[in-house]
Amino acid sequence: MLTAGPLVALLMLSIAAAYGAWRFWCAHALTGCRLALLASGISLLAPLSALSMVPLDRNGTHVQASLPAVGAVAAAGFVLSRTRRVAPLTLGLWLPTAVGQWRHGQPAPLSSLIETLLGPPAAAHASRTAALAESLAEPLSIARADADDMVLAALLHALGTPLAPAAAPSCPPAAASRAIAANVLRRVPGCQPVAAAIAAAGERWDGSGPLGLSGEAVPVAARIIAVADAFDRASENGLAPARAAIRQGSGTAYDPVVVSELLHMFREWPGAATA
Repeated sequence: MLTAGPLVALLMLSIAAAYGAWRFWCAHALTGCRLALLASGISLLAPLSALSMVPLDRNGTHVQASLPAVGAVAAAGFVLSRTRRVAPLTLGLWLPTAVGQWRHGQPAPLSSLIETLLGPPAAAHASRTAALAESLAEPLSIARADADDMVLAALLHALGTPLAPAAAPSCPPAAASRAIAANVLRRVPGCQPVAAAIAAAGERWDGSGPLGLSGEAVPVAARIIAVADAFDRASENGLAPARAAIRQGSGTAYDPVVVSELLHMFREWPGAATA
């Protein structure tokens, strides 16, 4: 006769596997990761197959025999859900939660995710770009909510890099990365403005960027991120070359007002004038 113990164990493992299937499905929906789709199917079918035997199994032998298999599927799903080695899966599983925690004043999970996906140097660049963008928000009269979206976009603007395929000569790697990051973030609740800023961050003030937007048609967050990103990259050779590079692009590549504010800010920093 079928006892309650094996049935309760099967139900609990089935619930765990179903939860894993849902999480893997969400990850697939976010990034299109095929591994997540496969894991979702296996996580769902294994307990369903075992549960389908219950009405026909009066002595419990089939249910007890299925417990190790369902348990193994649940355990494997849990281990896979914690992985940080498969970029699309990692991004799909953890990005929405990390973004939510960041918005509630807990930046560590998102910082850890960015470092895992991009590596320490690129993560450090993203952090510096975000800090520069945030420092420009007040002098440029950016509302607090919009500034938060802008800082988040600056942090995540390179998030598509590990997901981007080999780019064609007509599509530079940075453009492909931005397009992928924007596409992913459009599917994260509340991140549509973040996605829009990332998608337009490669536009130029003179309209010669990939989307053809020019001047104030480019979202202000994207204009600020473009300047902050370029300045931080150029500052690897020192502040003076970085200021010169940004000044040279003012009015063509970059919004001259944003450039002016950034240069003014750095002139006020101790030691900046002699760097």
